[in-house]
Amino acid sequence: MSVLWLVGAGVLAGLAGSIAGLASLFSYPALLAAGLPATAANVTNTVALTFSTLGTVATSGPELRGQTWDIARLLPVAAGGGAAGAALLLASPEGVFERVVPFLIAAASLVLIAQRRLRAAAARRPWGDGHLLPGLFVVALYGGYFGAAAGVLMLALLLVGRPLSV
Repeated sequence: MSVLWLVGAGVLAGLAGSIAGLASLFSYPALLAAGLPATAANVTNTVALTFSTLGTVATSGPELRGQTWDIARLLPVAAGGGAAGAALLLASPEGVFERVVPFLIAAASLVLIAQRRLRAAAARRPWGDGHLLPGLFVVALYGGYFGAAAGVLMLALLLVGRPLSV
């Protein structure tokens, strides 16, 4: 049953990931249902989805043309936040992660719900790096710690905080 459950969840995660970037919506709960502890399920999920992310980056050349300066400026901040989040996850006791995850999901949901208002506020007063870079670090920290919907949050942040020429 566990193998069939995980294969089915993997297929659904792949579809959700390719359509909306929400693969963890299926893969993380499936790993928990298969009996993995929360932190182990999170790390397994992150490692598995890393290859999907690398594939996305590898095929995004046309969209990234002309963004070299932004990438060079934003990538170190995002990498630092992600590394800090991963270190925090691995240094935290199992019980802490289990208690924090519901709040992380709620906070991420609120940010996504408020995206239209945030974008309208940013249009009235465009963000500079003073707002974008700390926000980027926080989203990457979240992604390194938990990961679920981090790509969607990153996209929301970039759409609100930086007009991209894509």
